[in-house]
Amino acid sequence: MELEFREGNSNDKEWIYSLYVLTMKTHIDKTWGWNEEFQSNLFNSDLHPTKFEIVSIEGVNVGVFLVIEKVDHLWLEMLLICPDKQNKGIGKLLINKLIESSKILKLSLRLSVIKANPVLSFYEKLGFSIYDEDEEFYKLEWEPNG
Repeated sequence: MELEFREGNSNDKEWIYSLYVLTMKTHIDKTWGWNEEFQSNLFNSDLHPTKFEIVSIEGVNVGVFLVIEKVDHLWLEMLLICPDKQNKGIGKLLINKLIESSKILKLSLRLSVIKANPVLSFYEKLGFSIYDEDEEFYKLEWEPNG
């Protein structure tokens, strides 16, 4: 499976947000309750489409991710895979690509997971460990030095 990457653009805005709703609404609703106006405003004000990398296979969009390079780590702000493309190895390929970047940069890779989202074991299988948690989130980290 060959993944293709491109920078998001303003034409991707609706698609990215609809993917966010499709993949995250259930987990957000279980945690805080879903408020469409709040989510839409937050997404539109903080997450401009040009910050995202769009992932496609043979020209078909299958996911999106946003990584922020911090001084001492890479922060995976968001990783969304189309529901009909989940459990096909795409997320694993993406995370392994980010792990390779972490190794090259000698920076840890960090992210947070809403506890209502059942992806914790996915990240743990890829070598992430919990370094902190609160009532709603697990904070995970992959270290380049093991």
